[in-house]
Amino acid sequence: MKKIFLLLLLFCGAFPMTFTAQPLPIEVFDVTQGKVIKSVPLNEKNKEETLKLVKSADSLYPNLNPTPKTGFMIKVIFDPAEEIETKVFKQPVNQVIFIFPDAVKPYMLIFNEKDQPMFYYFSEDSEPFLEMLGID
Repeated sequence: MKKIFLLLLLFCGAFPMTFTAQPLPIEVFDVTQGKVIKSVPLNEKNKEETLKLVKSADSLYPNLNPTPKTGFMIKVIFDPAEEIETKVFKQPVNQVIFIFPDAVKPYMLIFNEKDQPMFYYFSEDSEPFLEMLGID
């Protein structure tokens, strides 16, 4: 259990939020390799797709083990935070990490302005977002 949270903290802490004039990139992290394998600039089109996924949050992720052993994670930072309202939460979102484990339904980790982590399932189709990022 500790290893799982350490991996999440490593992923979140290795790429700290900074205040810059340029948007921070979307980062794709390969869980098996343990490293960022792709970085894509955040633009209006992929930000819109990201927000569609976040706004489709429909239930809490119930498992105690949130970090997959295989698959990939996609980190998106919003600066400034985006005010999001769904059927399960209403809060500003600073950062979201989409988690795509192999052969399991994807889910997301959301950080609000107080950097409180919450895990949710989302219902929106992620294929357009993944295609936009060039991920198979």
